[in-house]
Amino acid sequence: MAFDWLIRGGTVIDGTGVPARPADVALVGDRVAAVEPGLAGEAHRVVDATGCLVTPGFIDMHAHSDFSLLSVASAESKVRQGVTTDVTGMCGFSPAPVPAEPSLLAGWAAFLGPDVPGSWTTFGSWLERVQEAGLSMNVVPFVGHGALRLATMGFAQRAPDPDEARRLADLLRASLDAGAFGLSTGLIYPPSSFSETAELVGLARVLAERPGRLYCSHVRGEGPTLQAAVAEAITIGEAAGVPVQISHLKCSGRANWPRMGDALRLIDQARARGVAVTADMYPYTAGSTTLASLLPPWAHAGGLEALLGRVADPRARARIVAEGVLGEREWRGPNGPTEWEAVLVAGCPARPEVEGQTLAQLAVRRGRPAAEVLLDLVLEGRGQVSMIHFLMSEANVARVLQDPHVAIGSDNLGLCAGPEATHPGTPHPRQHGCFPRVLGTAVREQGLLGWEEAIRKMTGLSAAILGLADRGTLRAGAAADVVVVDPRAVADLASYQAPHRYPAGIPWVWVNGVAVVQAGRFAAQPAGRVLVPAR
Repeated sequence: MAFDWLIRGGTVIDGTGVPARPADVALVGDRVAAVEPGLAGEAHRVVDATGCLVTPGFIDMHAHSDFSLLSVASAESKVRQGVTTDVTGMCGFSPAPVPAEPSLLAGWAAFLGPDVPGSWTTFGSWLERVQEAGLSMNVVPFVGHGALRLATMGFAQRAPDPDEARRLADLLRASLDAGAFGLSTGLIYPPSSFSETAELVGLARVLAERPGRLYCSHVRGEGPTLQAAVAEAITIGEAAGVPVQISHLKCSGRANWPRMGDALRLIDQARARGVAVTADMYPYTAGSTTLASLLPPWAHAGGLEALLGRVADPRARARIVAEGVLGEREWRGPNGPTEWEAVLVAGCPARPEVEGQTLAQLAVRRGRPAAEVLLDLVLEGRGQVSMIHFLMSEANVARVLQDPHVAIGSDNLGLCAGPEATHPGTPHPRQHGCFPRVLGTAVREQGLLGWEEAIRKMTGLSAAILGLADRGTLRAGAAADVVVVDPRAVADLASYQAPHRYPAGIPWVWVNGVAVVQAGRFAAQPAGRVLVPAR
């Protein structure tokens, strides 16, 4: 039998954490045929991987690309990083199910994808559209709690009544039946933030009807309430008997940085008593989300139009400012105090001239207090404004990265394809460089991890959390998602000032046996699949 591909002369890191070893890798169809030293046999294509690492395809454990896959199915900014599988539907946001008033979904997710929703209503019909799009990478879909709530009770700021609770559970069951791997919550984002613990325990018990389905949570606070928020997520999983994934584990705000150790101890203690708790993170000190998330929860009740009405109303606006302003330099957001210099406008299609500037800089340029500029931008951009928020310490990033139960997830808000110069906005550099940053910076330059452990966090650990039995490890019979990494050259070239730069040092990527990066050149092909839960 002739191999389709023979990757010869490389050093295999198989995703399990065991030491690297010299071996050739053969691919036939969409499977790995063999991983052995000195493979003999005919091959249609041979790749010389001398001096390089050969690894399983990277799994992005936390992503938001479901809001752009239909328009950018090639996912070039992900695939060039070595990402072959994207986990979507995070932080309570998913493009389905669609509420009876689709404008609710459109306004709620405007900062993620202005073209959502489209011609689908259910989670199943959404997945059909995604599979038809011609994906260049695989997708692991989750359903968002915020989307379920919108479809059931809109932006009501209260607990569901019995009929609504049944409807929420039924929509979750239907989404799981259609292929959702689990449920995600975004407990700082309305309407998910309007829920109480009891509601979430009830939905987690629906997950428990299908063993292995996962509860993922952007917890209720990542600043002064971090411990209580992590404890709530653990309580939900423990009460329902389901595994828990803490999304983008971080400690936000200088005053809160010492709390990271307590959060990690909570996770370790839960694991010691048998609760399956893991987490994910990205290797940067800044996060990125909607600018409107800096406003108090009550301001969001009723949805986008209600929020914009309050920002435009002098009395409501004055209340928002009074609750938020902390002197001239700071604002009290849901995660605690933040300085205006720490908030960078990443994307604002209505006012592109403000992109790449901090609120402190814009306050000077506009001659207005920074709090007023914040509200002006929310109003001018009609909610479609994203920010980069500098929140974390390098020491905590390193500490979380080294935890053995933490996987890698980009928390990427969008995807790009084509020449770098054509990309709009100033998004977070993780959009182009999350995974190469782990390898080039954390491993090669800083020595925080060994190559084997870093690759495990990107591959085998994530696959085990998700129950992907045939992905995440490089072995005979596994799916042929494979990456070649040059350990001397791999690097994140994107920066906060110049974020639209593809990484270096990842010359080859295969998705289901199809080469989508070939000798450093991107070759978009419909090789990706919507993956199906195995259990």
